[in-house]
Amino acid sequence: MKIQRSNQGVKLWLSANDTYNWAHKAGSSWPCSTLSNKRLFAEFDGSGDLIDLSVNGRTALNVDGVEFNAIVADFVPTGPIVLNV
Repeated sequence: MKIQRSNQGVKLWLSANDTYNWAHKAGSSWPCSTLSNKRLFAEFDGSGDLIDLSVNGRTALNVDGVEFNAIVADFVPTGPIVLNV
């Protein structure tokens, strides 16, 4: 997993292992996951709007929105952007 935060927005990269482990974690699994064991990239602008999305390196057109929101919420911490200078 890699997260890049700036004043311009947030970029999130999840490996196939990250999405698999997220979908199969004990006590909080996602049994019908469409993202499990797939690489995921998502980019959000400074307002939080989604501006880019790919799954396994391809433009993602059919992604379950509820699952996508859940995985992003679990991996991207909320709060103000803090830059390490």
